Amino acid sequence: MNKGHKTTHSFAKSLLATAIFATLQTTVYAADLAKPTLETDEILVVTGSRSKEKLEDVAGAVSVVTAEEIDIQVSNSLSDIFRYDPSISSTGSQGQAQTLSIRGIGGNRVVYIKDGRRLNDAYAGGGGYLVGRGYLDVSQLSQVEVAKAAASPLYGSDGLGGVIVLTTPDPDDMLQGDSNALSLQAGFDSIADERSLGVQAAKQFSGSQASIQLTARKGNETQNYEQSLPEFDYDSVGVLAKWAIALENNNELKFTLDHYQQNNEQLQEPPEQTEDEDKQTAFSIDYLNNNSNWLTDTQHWQLYLSHYEQNSDQIVQGADQSGPYIDNNDYGFEQRIIGARWQGETLLSGNQVEQDLVFGFDVDYYDTERPRFKTRTAADGTLLQDNIQLKNMPLKFIAGVRIDHYRMTPQDNALYDMSLLSDIRETALSPKLAAIYTFSNDIRGYVQYAEGFKIPPHDQAYQNHGIEPFYAILPNPDLDPESSRSLETGLKFADNSTRWNLSAFYSKFDDFIDTQVVGTSPTYIPGVDRVEYQYVNKDEVTIKGVEASVTHWLNDNIQLASSVAYTTGKDETTDDYLTTLSPLSGNASVGYHGNDWYVRGVVTAVDSMSRVPTDESIQTPGYATVDVLAGITLTNWQVNLAARNLTDKYYVPYQSVAGLQSEASTEQYSQPGRSFGVQVKYTF
Repeated sequence: MNKGHKTTHSFAKSLLATAIFATLQTTVYAADLAKPTLETDEILVVTGSRSKEKLEDVAGAVSVVTAEEIDIQVSNSLSDIFRYDPSISSTGSQGQAQTLSIRGIGGNRVVYIKDGRRLNDAYAGGGGYLVGRGYLDVSQLSQVEVAKAAASPLYGSDGLGGVIVLTTPDPDDMLQGDSNALSLQAGFDSIADERSLGVQAAKQFSGSQASIQLTARKGNETQNYEQSLPEFDYDSVGVLAKWAIALENNNELKFTLDHYQQNNEQLQEPPEQTEDEDKQTAFSIDYLNNNSNWLTDTQHWQLYLSHYEQNSDQIVQGADQSGPYIDNNDYGFEQRIIGARWQGETLLSGNQVEQDLVFGFDVDYYDTERPRFKTRTAADGTLLQDNIQLKNMPLKFIAGVRIDHYRMTPQDNALYDMSLLSDIRETALSPKLAAIYTFSNDIRGYVQYAEGFKIPPHDQAYQNHGIEPFYAILPNPDLDPESSRSLETGLKFADNSTRWNLSAFYSKFDDFIDTQVVGTSPTYIPGVDRVEYQYVNKDEVTIKGVEASVTHWLNDNIQLASSVAYTTGKDETTDDYLTTLSPLSGNASVGYHGNDWYVRGVVTAVDSMSRVPTDESIQTPGYATVDVLAGITLTNWQVNLAARNLTDKYYVPYQSVAGLQSEASTEQYSQPGRSFGVQVKYTF
């Protein structure tokens, strides 16, 4: 029996002020836009400065998807939510691990924040596949924000490629001034034969409010176009409960319990079988203090515990020089996070200057384990932010800096060569500088410079595993942190009927982490060599691109929308293109929204991909798909419908095959053909 067990500890903290933001603007800029119509409701986000601000006031590109849009798109996964955003690509679908890539940067280079707390890391599963992310129920979300530039000045390590902020509704959001709220929702999605059922309830008590959301799903493998992938069944349960207690002086104490569990079972030719279980549980306490003192006007405290665990049991047949065998594999991944947040805010106002000062600290402690057991049997047997308003200038300056200290330590294990697993300690300074200029009440221009920082993930520094006799992944404790310098500029416009954005960016990454073949050796199988991989640093990588989007209401009923994104990048040492890029892509839609119903048609087009690392690397042809979204409200009933890929188009996204050789078969990576989804909700 072979056993493997290792534990890593990481500690990240902001001991000093984490970001300083200065704002200079005129009274014209400070005044609100004309009251928006229903079609262009004001959107508030927190990703730009960790405090609420209008989307138009953010220096940088931010994608926002609201609960209403999640329902309209009949979204059942993270990949569904960003189906029509060409700057964000995804891997995985319903019943699978899911990760998002922002402008060609994804995985653990993007930090996930849910209701103020960090979500768990992912780990490398081979071939660029990441496991451990995206295990949540999207029906429980009220808003998703994606900041597309380096977020390290605000969120520290892991924010190298951006930040994804997931927000769920509080009890008062569900009550909307009523004493009780209750709704039921059911859905079906043919893309994975998924059936779902959910309930949302909230109640006002004397001095407190409580809410609960329950969602259950059951489905099958999301198939490729030919429906030739191995099948598996999955089921999931999500529970989100909150209790908010009103205290004196408008203060509030809030308790949150968030649990998600998903089980997968795959049965192939007997005796081969795989059973996976993923569980994510978090408990948090938030305290909002609105009593002003000499230091702050308001304070927000948060303490949280988070525990993610995956267990995978496999029965696999094989053969070696001694003959056929059966392996019973018991693999796992477990991560516990203990976190603390404090954020204070105070408003200082003078004759010429108005300052909104926000400051605080973050402390996070990670404990990570990845046990791996194999039995082989023979066949016979922290934040500081200062918003300063100078009332006679149409200009807003933002400056910020964050200091992070990080430590990662492997625990002793007799089964590992500990000389290969040294401690990693790093301290990083992440500055940010931006400016927004108001040309008129409707249009703003911005420029932003930000530096990012990313500690080597635990699995890339300490991972030591593989599938014999084919490959092995060797640890590399000498990995240096990744860092980035990015420059972005853009224009934003918003009035009562139109919103458009145009941005261009250029990012340079130092010590970019990627895989590299470090050795080969012959095996007992003729013509088959054992390949040894290791994560290594690339000296310099650049990524650049442009993005544009527009939404326009012709009248109170007809909406037109379109978006496009282009990204390119190279390894400056070898002059090779990167495998993390996406081809030129975009979409256009037209929708009609009546008083109680809507219908929307969407055309998505993706260009062919020829910007590949080498002449032997695989390329993909372009394609276009057509979707139709529709919904109707009948008294207390709400029905949302989605018809995807109506023309039954065969296509293979480049992100699914990037890095493969040109002669590789792509059938297994093709996407589903025509599919349909429906969600029905009843509100009492």
